[in-house]
Amino acid sequence: MKSFITLNKSNYFLFALSASTAVLLGISFPPFPLGVFACVGFVPFLLLTDQIQNYGRYFRYSYATFFIFSLITLYWVGGFTHGRDPYLMIAGGALLLFQPLFFTLVASIYYFVKSKIKHHYTVWSFPFIWVTFEWLYALDEFAFPWLTLGNTQTYQIDKIQFADITGVYGISFWVLIINVITYFFLKSVIDRNPRKKIIQLALLIVSLYIAPNFYSLTVEKEHFLVQGQKNFLVGIVQPNVDPWDKWEGANTFTSRWNQALWYLELIRSQRTDSLDLAVLPESAILLNLPSFHEQYKQFRTILDSMNIAIVSGYAKVIYYDKDNAPVSSSILKGTNIRYDSFNSIFLAEPQMIETQSYSKMRLVPFAERIPYAEHVTFLIEPLRWGVGISNWGKGTDSTIFSSRKLGTRFLAMVCYESIFPEFVASFVNKGAEFLVFITNDSWWGNTSGARQHHQYAILRAIENRRWVVRCANGGISSFIDPLGNVYDKTEMYVQTYIQHKITPLTEKTFYTKHGDWFARSCAIATLLIILTSIGYSIIRK
Repeated sequence: MKSFITLNKSNYFLFALSASTAVLLGISFPPFPLGVFACVGFVPFLLLTDQIQNYGRYFRYSYATFFIFSLITLYWVGGFTHGRDPYLMIAGGALLLFQPLFFTLVASIYYFVKSKIKHHYTVWSFPFIWVTFEWLYALDEFAFPWLTLGNTQTYQIDKIQFADITGVYGISFWVLIINVITYFFLKSVIDRNPRKKIIQLALLIVSLYIAPNFYSLTVEKEHFLVQGQKNFLVGIVQPNVDPWDKWEGANTFTSRWNQALWYLELIRSQRTDSLDLAVLPESAILLNLPSFHEQYKQFRTILDSMNIAIVSGYAKVIYYDKDNAPVSSSILKGTNIRYDSFNSIFLAEPQMIETQSYSKMRLVPFAERIPYAEHVTFLIEPLRWGVGISNWGKGTDSTIFSSRKLGTRFLAMVCYESIFPEFVASFVNKGAEFLVFITNDSWWGNTSGARQHHQYAILRAIENRRWVVRCANGGISSFIDPLGNVYDKTEMYVQTYIQHKITPLTEKTFYTKHGDWFARSCAIATLLIILTSIGYSIIRK
């Protein structure tokens, strides 16, 4: 009986450690401005790892930890708050079950290393292992790097300026190193180590926590914010159109064209004579507009009369010859005609007939495209989303928009693409002088999702030292300067218009030029750590 009671107490204690990490990490992510908790969030989990002696039990507690964490941060992914789409809820529920499994895999690798080397200093391997798998999780078509640990620090921009060297993964590593030292500090207190050692560890924690602020002081802030001759005025239209009503209601050509005209009227009603560029959100125009001669001519006439450039999301369509159609393409209902629709962006400028176009390359798994759809074509139709946008084509052209009117080059990306740091940096490295992110975060209701997505754009601005123009259908829209300061931030679910002067920049940061070099270095270190662990296990046999 005594051992049973002791075991139950142990289980309660272990679950308390598990829940502590889940909650501390959960509230460190936006919309909570509590990134400091991420710096200690893993400490209970590291202590938990010390207490468990078998893989099965460790797996269960790890999964429980990261499941609770995922519920706190990703509760919104299935659109459960409004329940308007069963497919979206099923996909969101599947993600809530899979995401903790991924984190548990990462933790299990650390547990393997710890169990083989059997030394308390193996805890130093944890930051390398964690960052390695954050980076790997952003590489394939199943990628969902939403909960990269560095994303917790976006409310403390003085602490994340060094992202222009390391990218977001360097911030993750910094957070994890503080966790490890805090773990040693707490162990020293529990073990009643000499006071001198405890004080030294405490001072080290404080020093590491404030160190990024010193780097921030070295940044020549005026260099990025000076208002030069090349400034231009950008306007953002936040139309706040219900996405379900938009896709389901615009089921005829006339209704879709009327929507496009309505957007132009919104711009006309808000613009000033000094406006240079107007930005509309993701899939604002549900037509392959340049392919419709009469409508495009009318669109151009209105554009010329306003004398502004327009960047807008639209639905691009490509039809294929029977013999050349990709196996993952869609079939036009009632026919044998195959086609692909692309979640795209166009740039139209006054007095210019041609438009420039970009099609989304990084698509949301399942919600926008079945991962590796060309290999699992049998899943495309059964998993097609009710509103008809779950089989977008995958773009292949990394377009850098070149504006004759503005005399500058820029990137424009769609929604989810903005959370991939090296992907964004690759466009800047090719010459983009400012960044445009268009999105529609209204699918998930007035939840944490839109707020998290907005905050992550701050990192892209700092990593590349570029202005960000962020246009969202129902919010949050804003302008973000190269230091991460946010201007004219809109509220959720309001129809509004904002404008701001921005400065195109050409200087490239270390991160822009070298991408995820820091994460790759962690990956090399992780490989060596794992090989060393295997070597230890062989020698000991």
